[in-house]
Amino acid sequence: MTRKSWWMKRRAEQGSMQLQGEVQKLLLEELLRNTFPFDIVSEVGKGVKGADCIQTVRNQMAHTCGKIIDESKQTKDFNREWIEKIKMDMRNLGADIAVLVTQAMPKEMDRFGEKDGVYICSFSEIRNVALLLRNTLIK
Repeated sequence: MTRKSWWMKRRAEQGSMQLQGEVQKLLLEELLRNTFPFDIVSEVGKGVKGADCIQTVRNQMAHTCGKIIDESKQTKDFNREWIEKIKMDMRNLGADIAVLVTQAMPKEMDRFGEKDGVYICSFSEIRNVALLLRNTLIK
């Protein structure tokens, strides 16, 4: 973890829920950029409709293979409306895959899984989940 990442994580642990959510979003973007240097990770601005970030998956030849959108949630309770919202965002953005990154899982899930066409995982699982989904798009 970089010094910047450590500092942002620390601020998130101490601040408001809104600040914690913003920091988690920034950490997610940084993690995706650092893990997948061939991909384009685009931030969706605060207050703009759509997912938190868009990962345009590219292979080593820089050919676009698809899009993954990620929505980061930092709340105590899972909200089923998130699934419909990210599915609508997926259609509007022309994305192939949608991922909810959340600390609050649906009651029937205790870790990474799929619900109604949306992948749901914790922040600690996102690197592996993104790798799996990214490889699926490339193949």
